[in-house]
Amino acid sequence: MKMYASDTYTPELFIDRLIRRLGLRSSSALARKVGLSPSVISKVRHRRLAVSGEILLKIHEETEIPIRELRHMMGDTRPYFSPVKLPFSPLLGT
Repeated sequence: MKMYASDTYTPELFIDRLIRRLGLRSSSALARKVGLSPSVISKVRHRRLAVSGEILLKIHEETEIPIRELRHMMGDTRPYFSPVKLPFSPLLGT
């Protein structure tokens, strides 16, 4: 099973690029800056945790780096996100 949508996704480079872009010295400093735990940063770096929308949004909110730029830094080269089509749900009427 493939965990990532793109073969160009490079979380370790994403973390390194963020550290460089923000003028920080370490992953721990990045964690403090964006309000995430150091273990989350480590798990992303070592591909044990994907960069979720929640993580991406948190980084965006704390750094003001546009989402599109963050996606590019991650190696996500898709021009847009498509909504996920969910199966019919009688509870939601869709």
